[in-house]
This record gives sequence, C-alpha cells and structure tokens, in this order.
Amino acid sequence: MALTTAEDYLLVTEHIGQKPVLRTRFTTQAYFVFGAVLDLLQQGGLRIVDGRLALAESEILTTQPQFLKPLCDRLLTDLPKAETAEDSLKLVTSWTIANALYDGIMAKLQKQGDVTPQVFQNNLKPHVIAVPQPASRQRVLDELIATIRERQDNPGLVNLWLILAQQDALHWLISDRELPSLEAVFADRLATNSGLKATQQLAATVGAVIQAKKFWMDSWLS
Repeated sequence: MALTTAEDYLLVTEHIGQKPVLRTRFTTQAYFVFGAVLDLLQQGGLRIVDGRLALAESEILTTQPQFLKPLCDRLLTDLPKAETAEDSLKLVTSWTIANALYDGIMAKLQKQGDVTPQVFQNNLKPHVIAVPQPASRQRVLDELIATIRERQDNPGLVNLWLILAQQDALHWLISDRELPSLEAVFADRLATNSGLKATQQLAATVGAVIQAKKFWMDSWLS
C-alpha cells in the first residue's frame, strides 16, 4: 500500500547540504513518522475525531508491510486509550518506529532507483542513509509546487506541504520568489476545506508533542 507522504518526505529532506538530515535528527524523524500516519489515515485505517487521531478500519493496519508493524502496533495499542490529541500522537517520537520505517522505505526507494544507500559516520556510530537521486528529489519538488499552485487533488503532496509548513522547512526547498504566492494559494484552499483544517491541526499537535519531548530530553540530559 502506498506511503506517498512518507516516501516523498524522505526524498525532499534527506541529505540536504550533504548531511543526513532525516536518519539522525529527532525532529525530522518525528515528522517522517507523522507522514506515514497521514498515509494510513488516507488509506482508511485511521480517522480524526475531535482533533484526535482514532482507529477506523483496524484491519488495514494489520495488513501492512512488516516494516510498518512497529507503527501499526503502537496505533492499535495507544489510540483506544488516548484521551487527548497529544496522547494519540506521542508515538511519532519513537526511535524504534522511525528506524523501521526508514529502513523499509529506503529499500523500496532503492528498488525504484530513487535513492542510493550510503554509510555516514558521525561521532557515535555509522548509519546507512538513503541519498536521493537529484532527479527524484526534483521530481517531487516540481509535483509539490504544481499541486499547490494548481490546486490539484493529490492528498500525499498536500500532506507533504502541511508537514513542511509546520516544520518551517518550505524555505529549504522553494525559492523566496515562489514561496509567498504558493503560501497564499494554499491559505485560500485551507480556508474552505474542513478536512484539510483538521489535518493541519494534527500537524500542529505533532509540533507540540515534538517540542515537549525535546524539553524532556534536555532536562534529562542536563
């Protein structure tokens, strides 16, 4: 089943500036996991209820590829007990989920010829990262811009825009000349689409969950 948002997020974020932006960075990994959550929402396995993520057709979550099992297991366990929007989205900060997702999507994109695995050595240990092919990265960016500018019905790319906007990362990828007009078009689209507003609110909740976890990690390490 398609994981369009998560796959495209990897292609446009990883190895920007010749560095592993996604594989080793907590914030970017969490938004990557959220991309997969939105893909499962699009497939019908999840739904949004009063701003909170909830189960829909649970069997969709039990028939996913093996690399999605850590994510789907957490969704099946956490969502019935979640009392708040934050509770329903805490799983996006899981390293276990992020690493399994990364490895699975890297393998798929490598098979398609969209990435090349490379070993990157940081101060701790070597990591295998998925380096996007320049043409593949550019294809996603071109499709993203066209989807927003032309108001196309492409949920995966619209979700990608929402995530990058929440992350304040659009300026990494789109020129200062183009970005303001695209943001204006999207704001107009958002104003008339209640489903899109609900997804944007989920993205804002993810931002709050990530920030809270970062504060916790900082206090634990200090």
